[in-house]
Amino acid sequence: MKLRLAAIIAKIVPTPPAARWLLFLFVGSTLGGFAAAPRAVPTFNCVGVYWRSELGAPDNACLVRYRPAGTADWREALPLWFDPNEHAGAPEHSLEYRGSIVGLQAGTDYEIELRLERTGTVERLGVRTWSDQFPVARTVTVGREDPRPLVITEGGSPERGYVVYTPAPGTVLDGEGKADANIVVQASHVILRGFVLKNAARHGIILGDVTDVVIEQCDISGWGRTGDEGFGLNLDSAVYSESHVLERIVIQDSQLHHPRSNANSWTESRHHDGRVSKHPIGPQGISFVRAKGHFVIRRNRIFSDPGHKFNDGMGEVHNMTFAGFPRCDTDIHDNYVQGAYDDGIEVEGANLNVRVWGNRIDDVYGAIGAAITSLGPIYIWRNVLESSRKGPGTDADSNKGSYLIKLGNENEAVTKGRIYIFHNTMLQPPPRPGFSETSGGSIGYNVTAATKRQSHIMARNNILFIRDANRLAINDPSRDPTNDFDFDLYLGGLVAREGTQQHGIQGRPEFDPAGGAGRYPLRPGSPGFDAGLRLPNFNDGFHGAAPDMGAFEAGPRESP
Repeated sequence: MKLRLAAIIAKIVPTPPAARWLLFLFVGSTLGGFAAAPRAVPTFNCVGVYWRSELGAPDNACLVRYRPAGTADWREALPLWFDPNEHAGAPEHSLEYRGSIVGLQAGTDYEIELRLERTGTVERLGVRTWSDQFPVARTVTVGREDPRPLVITEGGSPERGYVVYTPAPGTVLDGEGKADANIVVQASHVILRGFVLKNAARHGIILGDVTDVVIEQCDISGWGRTGDEGFGLNLDSAVYSESHVLERIVIQDSQLHHPRSNANSWTESRHHDGRVSKHPIGPQGISFVRAKGHFVIRRNRIFSDPGHKFNDGMGEVHNMTFAGFPRCDTDIHDNYVQGAYDDGIEVEGANLNVRVWGNRIDDVYGAIGAAITSLGPIYIWRNVLESSRKGPGTDADSNKGSYLIKLGNENEAVTKGRIYIFHNTMLQPPPRPGFSETSGGSIGYNVTAATKRQSHIMARNNILFIRDANRLAINDPSRDPTNDFDFDLYLGGLVAREGTQQHGIQGRPEFDPAGGAGRYPLRPGSPGFDAGLRLPNFNDGFHGAAPDMGAFEAGPRESP
């Protein structure tokens, strides 16, 4: 309300841009409640930082450095982004500094220093990252042959630790297509470890109104319903929740694969919500609907075959909001996602300090759906799109893949958040049998319609290997002046603001076959090699004169 009042005054009384921020500060401080002390929200390997300062302004950069507690040397991180917007749907995040520190060690105390460059204001705070070692209160061994759901009602606590549930040797929980779920979790501080779950009628695991749940080393398959048209029903998932209190959930080292049903593709029509649509609808690996956020999804394999495709590998449906999936303070990293007719990973909504890195994405329409970022920042880095496909047919249209990153929406109120896109690689595998064109995507960053826009995008050091030079590497039809695309190795044309790719390189990447399986470093001396921009905290471990473009640094493996 205070910020809205300042905006109204600025419209009524002619106010130069330089003075507008003073007006916001005056109104906020006069009416009270504007400022908030900096706070840090950790995961295992990252920390999100939030700060509302009376001195906050676009021209007063918030510099960040950090160090393990008790050590002498500070390390530089990217500056926090100052959000210059007033968000009616999320007023607590209006005019706020936000950002993340990445590449941290688990279970470690850190000191963080924030310094406002223009005014010299300094704040320090401490934070401890999550430990990989979960304290265990007790272990429950499950041995049963019953298609009905295993309902878990006993959990642990922060003081006592987690209750671990694990199957007896040879135990498989098979829903036989009858039970809505294999497991229903109704208690917090629970670990599900090593379960084999099959043939649930809707969802493999349902999480209720819970927090602090770990799902690890599980194998989930065969879930979901099939509708009258022969396709799967939307959001039937290996792991599902529609709880508004869901937070601090870890899904790791698991296999979510081969749902019972099949999603339709962008080439196949079906009825949905009283209309005919070609938008893919069907099963997913993970669906958290209107959840609170603060998740870690890491080192999982989400995959299937041509007859049992996903809609998205993960996501939900309330994308055009200040919520969505995964909402906030979430890490999605080092997963293999394969076989989706829409997005491999869909991260749309608030995207407050959401980090997506190191994922390998294959056989999808688009790699990462980030069409709506209403708040941000979201960081998308070192992901690989291997192949892309629109539909199941043998015609040319089915062979057409699409984007590395999907962007944009018509509602400007939910497209003002910050998006960072660093060091991703888009590949072009050889043509599929019977086709002459390669089987990779046809566009890099794609604002999907002329009526849509997304602001505050910063992209650096990516490889946009487009199917052919006649297509677009970047499609930003509004040519938004706040978007900054540069230092990319790209093939294809550019639709973006003037000055785009001033330091970029137009050409085809040449990968070094000696890089090793699953790695695609550039060949020394080729375009993009030693030609990237240094990004503090994101590529500090580079070799040579400068970072290489793309997801992989030539030479020994890079540490962030």
